[in-house]
Amino acid sequence: MILVNESLILADESFILLDELFILTDESFILLDELFILTDESLILADEPLNSINELRSFVDEPLRFINEPRSFVDESLQQFR
Repeated sequence: MILVNESLILADESFILLDELFILTDESFILLDELFILTDESLILADEPLNSINELRSFVDEPLRFINEPRSFVDESLQQFR
């Protein structure tokens, strides 16, 4: 009878340890999910300056295009006179 009781106690302790393992596993998955969320947020934040740089680049390109158009017109006119 003592062996049966000890076996049941060990079985109970095994189930308790198994429950704790599942709890730790769940907590690990929760932390992993939070890490992925933070990673996604970081990538979004990293994209924002790149979008701003691209907007700035297009803002600078437009005036350059207007500067280059008259220049090409002048070049064509000079070629006609030569």
